[in-house]
Amino acid sequence: MVKSYWNEEWKEVEFEEGALQKRYAISNYGRIISYTNKIEDGDYIRGGKLRGYPTLPLRPNGKSKTFYIHKLVAELFLPKASEEQKFVIHLDYNKSNNYAKNLKWASKSEMFAHQQGNPSVLEAREKQKGRKTQQGHKLSATQVMRLKKKINDPNRKTRLKLIAREFGISEMQLYRIKSGENWAHVNVEVPERERD
Repeated sequence: MVKSYWNEEWKEVEFEEGALQKRYAISNYGRIISYTNKIEDGDYIRGGKLRGYPTLPLRPNGKSKTFYIHKLVAELFLPKASEEQKFVIHLDYNKSNNYAKNLKWASKSEMFAHQQGNPSVLEAREKQKGRKTQQGHKLSATQVMRLKKKINDPNRKTRLKLIAREFGISEMQLYRIKSGENWAHVNVEVPERERD
């Protein structure tokens, strides 16, 4: 038997006919029920969790599928402002708080900007600042400078694979350094005579 909050609203999660034996509804509070005929006669479902997000694992047409609760609430209760908004963010950064007023549709850039204020992200940044700069790195800044000089040498005859082995890093790491994805802050000045 469903006991709703005073302002709780329920909407059916629609699947194709015959995909599931029971019917499912979700509320604007992010609560889920399964029922046969009437929502009022339904049973609450606890659901599951995936990466901290509450989920509804189901098997429509015999195939396992996981539905994120916050996404279902947003699809049923929140209008999108534009087609770019494909992501749902939690305004209070709490993945378990799926109340419709705590959710918002966002574009990828809006979601990224929102995450920059996440207390977990800020805490991780502070921890990172406190670490020794070289802790965990296989290479020092000096080694990276030597490496960059070698890979950018126009007269280089050594294959990148061998250079990677010489410095004790993977080829992928070497390509990331070469493209500037990693160690971009370490610059190597090419002397005038080498430029000609």
